Amino acid sequence: MNDLIKIKNLKSFLVLFIFSLCSLQLLAQSDVQFFNLGFGGGAKVSNNGTYVVGSNYPAAGFIWSEAAGRVSLGNTYSEAFGVSNNGRVAGSFIDSNLIAPNGNPTLRAGYYDSLKWMPLDGYPGYPVLDETSYNYGYGISADGSIIVGMQWLPIYKTEACYWDSTGLHMLGRTGGLSSNALDVANVSGLKIVGWDGLLNGPGRRAFYWDPTPHFMGGYDSSYPDGQCFGLNSDGTKIVGGSTGALFVWTEGQGMNWFNTTYLNSGSYAKDISDNDIIVGHVDVGGFNYQAFIKRPEWDDILLLQDYLIDSLGVTEVADWLSSFANSISADGLTITGTAYPASGGPIAYVLKFANSVPVELTSFTASTDNQVVNLNWSTATELNNSGFEIQKVNQNSIWIPIGFINGNGTTTNKNDYNFIDQNPLAGINKYRLKQVDFDGSFEYSHEVEVEIVPQKYILNQNYPNPFNPETKINFSISKEEFVRVSVFNSLGEEVEVLFSGQLNAGSHTITFNAENYASGLYILKLTAGSFSQTIKMNLMK
Repeated sequence: MNDLIKIKNLKSFLVLFIFSLCSLQLLAQSDVQFFNLGFGGGAKVSNNGTYVVGSNYPAAGFIWSEAAGRVSLGNTYSEAFGVSNNGRVAGSFIDSNLIAPNGNPTLRAGYYDSLKWMPLDGYPGYPVLDETSYNYGYGISADGSIIVGMQWLPIYKTEACYWDSTGLHMLGRTGGLSSNALDVANVSGLKIVGWDGLLNGPGRRAFYWDPTPHFMGGYDSSYPDGQCFGLNSDGTKIVGGSTGALFVWTEGQGMNWFNTTYLNSGSYAKDISDNDIIVGHVDVGGFNYQAFIKRPEWDDILLLQDYLIDSLGVTEVADWLSSFANSISADGLTITGTAYPASGGPIAYVLKFANSVPVELTSFTASTDNQVVNLNWSTATELNNSGFEIQKVNQNSIWIPIGFINGNGTTTNKNDYNFIDQNPLAGINKYRLKQVDFDGSFEYSHEVEVEIVPQKYILNQNYPNPFNPETKINFSISKEEFVRVSVFNSLGEEVEVLFSGQLNAGSHTITFNAENYASGLYILKLTAGSFSQTIKMNLMK
């Protein structure tokens, strides 16, 4: 194949870990296994951590598991970018039945299953432009039912798309340039992530589709260049980068910029686990790409190579010149990527961390009593258990600590624990436990939630504020009422009614999308029965 394939494949290799130079707040890991998979690049880990896939230009892509080792995906060139929990692979392969204008077979989107590549349909009537310009497959859902990627258009632009059991679905080009879909989750509804280019603006902007397109913003609002790469299992958290700023996006909080050290560089968060461990890569200067990892308890990222050598004693990575971390399993225990050692490369690698959970938690419940919340949990056994930090979600959708209960060290006896939250929020309250070992390692419990019916009417400040273009408004009413929520401009003119109708007692959330409004001050007014209150909202574009 021609050099275009080489360029595209090289880009797919540049996807690994990086750990910041900070050496503080390290999590003590009891065990880690390092696997050198040989020449190529590791692209994706299945959500359950069983399978790893990658590419190996100019040979066939591969799938790897501890049980079977590395297995080639066919006998000719192919690219593997995604893998489901049952080992179905998404990517692209050379299809000898699809001939390009120059007479060569075409690289096209497909999936590998039952020891063979199966083609994914192109858009009806769209021609093969050349041997590498037809369609591409990238991400696949955990259950293997949905594949995302892109379709080349006759105008030599690409459009994000996805395939399911009913066929091909195009996602549009909102900004008028190309778009591309890179990963997908379908646990709690469809969520697809990628990028969309803006005519006379950034060639790539962070986007997600559900399947309606959503522009997510950027670090520089005047030129919001960026893209999304990965998301957690249920699609509630999305990671990526914007002009070198690394972000985690959530529905309630929007963009959270967790590292802005490497601005104006090719630095990206690539994937996030269900327990909020993030991997990716940063350009530390002069196109020197280094893989990173960030755990939720750390203040900053850590460069992966430093972390493996200094904290975990993995000397096999000592000769890495550059590296990328591309993917992490849902439980945060398996990572894959690409490294360029001094001895030659690139190589694909896998890291397998031992599950260091020291406590067997048998139950965790929440209940209400006179406007307070009782949290109760039990353990069957404990090993070096220092205790439990109790955490809750605040009004800005951020987990915060609210107390600590000492553990019982090491014991095989059943133990019961209790904590009372004297100041719950009106509405839904979410809680979790952070179990901490004596050596500093920890693990999060599952989340529990309970509803506090408000005793009075409350209108909270919108969040975020300032905002662009969306913001959330949370309010509570103490009984069933007819509610009207409206927005006024600085002249006092009503510009939009966000809600008008009957609502039950409790807490409610409304989204205001100001995409079609000019920057400035807006007033939101809530009326519920005889109650009326306003807040000021600042739109900054």
